[in-house]
Amino acid sequence: MKFNLLFVLSLVCCTLLVQSQITEMNSLNFTIGMDYVNAIFIDEDAGLLYFLDQRNNGDDYIWTYDRYTLDILNYTNIGVYYYPYRGIDTQNKLLYLTNYYGQFIKFDLTTMEVVSQCYLSHGIPHKVELDLVNQKAYIGDYYPYVTKVDLSSFTQESVLTLVNYFTGSVIDVDNGILYAATDSSSQNNATLHKIDLSTFTEVNSILVNSSGIARLKYGVIDSGNQMMYFGTDQYSMNIVKINLTDFTLVDSTTISSTGGCYGAGIDTTNGLAYFFSQYGNLMKLNLTSFTSTGSTYFHDAYYVPIVFDSSASNAYLGLDYADVMQINLPALTVGNRSDSIVYTEVEFLWVDEINQILYLYFGNVGGIIVKIDITSFSLVDYLVLGLYEEIDYGAIDSENGFIYIFLSTGDLDIAKIRLSNFTLDGIVTLETNLYVDMGVFDTENQILYLVIWNSTDYEEYLVKMSCPNLEIIQSFILSSDASFDDILLDSSRGYLYMLIYDYYESEYFINQYQASTFNQVGQTNLTEYNIGDWALDKTHQFIYFFDWDNYATCRINLNNMQVVDCLDITMDDCYSFFITSGDSYLFMVIDFYNSTSDEYEGALVQIQTSSNQLVSFTPFDYELFYDYESCYDPTTNYGYLIDYYSTPVTLYQLSFPPPIPNPSSSQQTLFSFFILGIMMMILGFF
Repeated sequence: MKFNLLFVLSLVCCTLLVQSQITEMNSLNFTIGMDYVNAIFIDEDAGLLYFLDQRNNGDDYIWTYDRYTLDILNYTNIGVYYYPYRGIDTQNKLLYLTNYYGQFIKFDLTTMEVVSQCYLSHGIPHKVELDLVNQKAYIGDYYPYVTKVDLSSFTQESVLTLVNYFTGSVIDVDNGILYAATDSSSQNNATLHKIDLSTFTEVNSILVNSSGIARLKYGVIDSGNQMMYFGTDQYSMNIVKINLTDFTLVDSTTISSTGGCYGAGIDTTNGLAYFFSQYGNLMKLNLTSFTSTGSTYFHDAYYVPIVFDSSASNAYLGLDYADVMQINLPALTVGNRSDSIVYTEVEFLWVDEINQILYLYFGNVGGIIVKIDITSFSLVDYLVLGLYEEIDYGAIDSENGFIYIFLSTGDLDIAKIRLSNFTLDGIVTLETNLYVDMGVFDTENQILYLVIWNSTDYEEYLVKMSCPNLEIIQSFILSSDASFDDILLDSSRGYLYMLIYDYYESEYFINQYQASTFNQVGQTNLTEYNIGDWALDKTHQFIYFFDWDNYATCRINLNNMQVVDCLDITMDDCYSFFITSGDSYLFMVIDFYNSTSDEYEGALVQIQTSSNQLVSFTPFDYELFYDYESCYDPTTNYGYLIDYYSTPVTLYQLSFPPPIPNPSSSQQTLFSFFILGIMMMILGFF
């Protein structure tokens, strides 16, 4: 009996210590989406599209889509950062890629593996032209060189030096000619070089810089009429027409004032050419009259690649976030569009504490909100919003059943998401020329406090907005000499705290305002600190902040608005800051250098708020990249971390320790319990 009682007591004591730690409860994976598409390849025989996706973590992916349905078939991490200077051999299912380090690779699209590679003698490739008949590749280098590579042995054969800087090229395989374009740094010497591929020598050149022509980039050839058309990389895109028989400039025309050429295609049957601008304009050129006969604008197609099929009856745009668009030619209308739901960077997380639902806003084209049941930790539903603007701010109003999303349109447009049926309830437009910088939601009184910039009078306003009717009920002009970084609310005491950076003095300070009147009642100057994340401890009346300069966690006493103390922590970066239920602990998501593994790793840091002392340091087995979104649910005492640079995107649910009954002596008490527990376990065996 003595043994059983002592053993049980020892387990209880040790359990108290264990409960002060963080535990991972669940994780949920999301299918990743294309991050930044920088090249498209088409295999017409197989009915496939391949997309080269450049991701933020430095890796590249190859995505395979069905050309007709635009469904995602698969994706593969090829592991190395490549640039969109490439070519495809559809017959042998081979892809050829280069990067800025002079690496040239052969990639097998069947096995999805690199099968050959070589390093070029010049390391800034700008274009790859393939002669698959003779198994040769010609790579244009910025400085400018044209490098000849044998595709069979995959070795560099020779290099041809041109003048000035390489800007573009087009190959005529049938006649064994490569046309390479160069220009000077001042863009007043646009030259087209004619290169005989059999001898690999320049046989002619023509200066085409008349009427402000510069930087020839993408070209197409009309073999039947022996004409070539080149689009320029200028804000006002020009098209030059070259007679290939006598190699002379025939004409030039300006067809766009919305950016340089980003792609070109030709339909010789109907006598049409197409030129795509970097800002999303696709223009149709009549080759007979050499005039523009139509154009269309795609607002979500800035700086995205385009590919045309061989007959130029269809074009495909590789938009970001797995969105692929088919364009019918010559009608210039949207045909099919991918409806694949994939997930990328998370911009907002909201917890519905009443209904125990977690909402994630993914910044895909059009915006996607994902609904997750906290109890089962499973994906319940998703909503594609069709909102193509940037998002300034978002808040959840669980009491009234809405999410409010503030669009960066300049008109204070607010999208209301009704949570009861998970639909877009509508968009409310309040005033023009207004942009939301930040905000905080008062859940008790259903009030939104916003910092809004007015682009008309160039003033910052502190605004109070009632919910759910979204009416502005109070506003106050803030100082225009500072940058307003963030805002905190203490609804129980009725105060707002605003983190401000003064550009003129190069220092931070915090202003304290009465939430009811907007009267300023306090201020603290933070000259010695470089403020990162911050959080409010309402129970002990402190504001915690991360000091970038000293890698320390500091706290401010809200009664006198003075810095009390700082805690130094070994870290390299801090990404998230939140205080758990009962204001017992402060948690930080950080990354740090692990000397043992010689890598940067992530960690959760736990700090006791009453004493500003370190409680635990919990490393993660993955590296954090740039940012790591998080939120906290005080009802369940769960935290949520979303790692959107992992593959796949992963959401983690973490269980935090319960509140400390007596914070002033908690650490000593836990340690004493631990020692007592060990002693009891020893005694229990005797």
